[in-house]
Amino acid sequence: MALRIHFTADDLARTTVAVGPDIMWELVNSLHVLQSRRAASEYAPWLRHVRDRFTRRDLRGPVRLLTALVPPKGGFPDFLTPPGGDSIGTSLDLIRATPAARLRTELDRHFGPRTPPPWFRRLAEGDRAARQELDNAVGTYFRELLAPQLSLINDSVHTDRAHYSRDVLDGGTERLLNTVSPSITWEYPTLTADYPRDRDLHLRGRGISLVPSFFCTSRPVTLIDPGLPPVLVHPAARHPGPLDTPASLPELLGRTRAMALSALTTPCSTGELALRIGVSIGTASKHASVLRGTGLITSTRRGHTVLHALTPLGRELLGGRRR
Repeated sequence: MALRIHFTADDLARTTVAVGPDIMWELVNSLHVLQSRRAASEYAPWLRHVRDRFTRRDLRGPVRLLTALVPPKGGFPDFLTPPGGDSIGTSLDLIRATPAARLRTELDRHFGPRTPPPWFRRLAEGDRAARQELDNAVGTYFRELLAPQLSLINDSVHTDRAHYSRDVLDGGTERLLNTVSPSITWEYPTLTADYPRDRDLHLRGRGISLVPSFFCTSRPVTLIDPGLPPVLVHPAARHPGPLDTPASLPELLGRTRAMALSALTTPCSTGELALRIGVSIGTASKHASVLRGTGLITSTRRGHTVLHALTPLGRELLGGRRR
């Protein structure tokens, strides 16, 4: 069975990659991992953390509520993964703003012929207390179980994004679509992915956002409602290793600035640079300014974003060569 996503020329031009991890997609995908009988070995440290938190805190209520919305397999309500959820605060604001009519429609579709528990009936009716309970459950789950994994999630997703940037520069959008995931194939005008059921999604000029996800395991995921902005959430395939920095470079530049130079082997924005080296955006900007002033990198403004890249001199310094 397969998901077939049908592109037009306009869709190719409007295909984008998420600027960073989508918190709610990571959260719902982590719920799948949590309920899996055979989770991949890379999730073992996180599952140990989950077991430890369960011994210290009573998290059964929030987890039980969320797993009723996100079962081990199958769909879940689209309102849980609103577009633009770049932080838990923003995501919760967007979920709170979901109209009652949409809540009712998606929850009715989720439970189908089954009779939903009373709490879900109240949530479908837009009950304020039920909404607050959902808000608390999502916040507690994120804070207790997901937040400690954010550094690894960020590294994994931003490593994928850096590789995708190079794919686009080398071969355009078609090269990007050819390298998204081993479970996805591209043959113009259709992107085909392994999927639990046969489904066709026609983009009709809207484009699509590709969302790499650390907790997405094997099959890509998309929204149920074809009228919503199209997204394709897929496994983040490239897990980052340590930065390869020549041994003497930290003595010359300082440890963090040497890491910044090494991180720019693939061009990125100031925000991405900050995530790669684990500093604030302001600190990353200062390091980039010094590296630019010494001729080791260039910085080019693209709209509201500044893109940093190594100069030939910067590449030679990283490679330990000298003309």
